Amino acid sequence: MLSNQKFLNSENLITLAFHKMQASFSYGATNYSPRRFENLLKYLTESDYTFVSVHDLDTELKKKSVLITFDDGYAHLFKHLPRFIDRYKIKPLIFIPTNQIGKSNSWDYSHIFQNCPHMEPDMLKELSQNGVDFGSHGHYHCDLTALTFSQLTNELVRSKNKIQDVIGKDINSISYPFGRDDSNVIEKAFTIGYKFGFTMKFPHESDRNLSIGRYPIYGFDTMLNIKQKINHGMFYQCERMKSNFISNLSGGTILLNKLRKR
Repeated sequence: MLSNQKFLNSENLITLAFHKMQASFSYGATNYSPRRFENLLKYLTESDYTFVSVHDLDTELKKKSVLITFDDGYAHLFKHLPRFIDRYKIKPLIFIPTNQIGKSNSWDYSHIFQNCPHMEPDMLKELSQNGVDFGSHGHYHCDLTALTFSQLTNELVRSKNKIQDVIGKDINSISYPFGRDDSNVIEKAFTIGYKFGFTMKFPHESDRNLSIGRYPIYGFDTMLNIKQKINHGMFYQCERMKSNFISNLSGGTILLNKLRKR
């Protein structure tokens, strides 16, 4: 089926997955400060990597192409991203959980300790006008694999339409919340009109258009860790196993939300 079409750029594309980019202390493992983010961009630029957008994925990419992605669409990205776009010509892709637009991160356990607001509609519009692309991160930021057929349809259709209504542009990409997808989710995403789907697994040559692997970047990652990931260094497999373990910990948030009946 077309939804199982092999992703032709799997060997040339490096997709990095970020979440928060706060300058101050943040609870959890997903914050990567603006200072560290800029140091990483400097390294990539000086190492002859090329920043690409989600629109470039339809073309044949040259080696060392990098796609920068952010899950969750936090409001502080509106403050920090523009200068990196201007200075380093990055073409970020931000995935939005549409029910949280203009609200706090109440879906996340870290909300208990620290409120972190999501972007307002006007922020999405302005960033979109300045070269930022957007994709779906579901509507309620829930585990899509645990939903009924009608719930899954609602999540995928509602989030897609909401973002399109806000920015006035078509979107065709999705990042599966908590990195969780299966054949039912992928097939439904395809039928609704998504073309590219992103996971939290490391990229692999067997990746498909709707299950593209990414390298998650965490707050405790050093430049050495990141180089091991993207350059397939000696400790690449160690980094992969560590990333899988951390991704599985997201099940705690899923369980907490079930207990809270969210």
